[in-house]
Amino acid sequence: MRDYETVIIWSASIPEGDIEKGHDRVVEIIKGDGGTYNGSDKWSRRILAYPIKKQTEGIYHFLKWNGSIDVTAAIEKHLKINEDCLRYLTLRSDGEGLSSWEDVEDQIDEEAVDDEDMESEDQ
Repeated sequence: MRDYETVIIWSASIPEGDIEKGHDRVVEIIKGDGGTYNGSDKWSRRILAYPIKKQTEGIYHFLKWNGSIDVTAAIEKHLKINEDCLRYLTLRSDGEGLSSWEDVEDQIDEEAVDDEDMESEDQ
């Protein structure tokens, strides 16, 4: 079994309860196919860099789990037909890189501050 991280972008136009149902269904798939669910992190509504399925905002959901390639195929099959899912990506985690999702959020916030500083210098 290998460690994986899955990122799901849910449509911001659906109710909160439907997002939780979608998340619970993915966790159910992971556990049902012999995988282990290690946790998730839900980010708030974010503006997308470009429209996806005519949506300009999305709700990001990160899941950490371990399992076999069969679990990955089952998750992708489910998300591919789920209309509430705008995009998804599953990556095999090698244990290196960022230590937590909070580090990713901090990095994004720092980049935003740097961009604002550069804009103020241009004026």
